[in-house]
Amino acid sequence: MTVRPEIAFELEPYSTKEEEGRAGTAGAFGEIAVASPRGKWRDKPVDNSTEIRVRGEKLPEVLYRAVGRPRPGLKDARLLIDGVPVELAFNERAFRNSARALQLTFQGRAYAYTVTGAEKGSVLRRTGMEISIIRGEGRGRKGRSSVGTIAGEADGIDLALAVIFEEVDTFALTSGGAAIAAFNWVVTPRTTDSSVGTE
Repeated sequence: MTVRPEIAFELEPYSTKEEEGRAGTAGAFGEIAVASPRGKWRDKPVDNSTEIRVRGEKLPEVLYRAVGRPRPGLKDARLLIDGVPVELAFNERAFRNSARALQLTFQGRAYAYTVTGAEKGSVLRRTGMEISIIRGEGRGRKGRSSVGTIAGEADGIDLALAVIFEEVDTFALTSGGAAIAAFNWVVTPRTTDSSVGTE
């Protein structure tokens, strides 16, 4: 499915005994949810990783797995769409948020995912498409909702990639993350471009 007119959507926080995340309706894409399991600590992976999945009748199966709890970060991240890996990389030495954008490559598609500010919002772009999401007070009372706008010819892959990062710690893509990275470079020098995930 491809959506051309600009549409808006809102994902509200929710929590059950089994999982927690965000859910809502995104126009013609219908109901969608992005969530991670809430299993007992003794059932958690020994590598301290967390899995996030996107669900939606008109969306592909998307899985994000990385180190960190309750939200995974970008360290050792793996992102799969219908079982196919997505290449992830960003420039750790850049300072501005726009220059630190996460670059995603999947089956000929090239994306740039930019964080507009810590816990403030994000923009996912590729040629002919843009999905913007901001954090704000929604109708629910369980936290800040994710309010998004889809512009251009977007399909289920685009939307799934945009919303899955709502449950990921993307601080490393901000100027604050750059300040921490600068300190780390002094201690342990690294190459300019960082490959986020590993195969």
